[in-house]
Amino acid sequence: MSVDAYFERLDREKAIAPLARLVREWIRARAPRLAEGLAWGYPCYSGSDRICSIVPHKAHVNLQFFRGAELAGHIRMEGSGKALRHVKIYDGDDLDDGLAAILADAVALDRA
Repeated sequence: MSVDAYFERLDREKAIAPLARLVREWIRARAPRLAEGLAWGYPCYSGSDRICSIVPHKAHVNLQFFRGAELAGHIRMEGSGKALRHVKIYDGDDLDDGLAAILADAVALDRA
């Protein structure tokens, strides 16, 4: 399945689809060089390795960072695993400069 097909299906099945699409466009605008694909059934953005993914839930969208545990200092990050962390996005206002800094740091970490 392509990422476009994923979002087309999401549009039919989940009310959170417009927010998930907004997150997709936000990522693509801020990190246009990342490759877009599917991993574990969700849209995933990669450089040298996987950087982040969009995971829709009923009332929010998680923006998951695969190396989030290494992104120290970002207080919006949630989770307790060895690597994966996420930020919960409830509306477009959550796509702010703070989240842009997290994404930029994740991309820089991938390049290092």
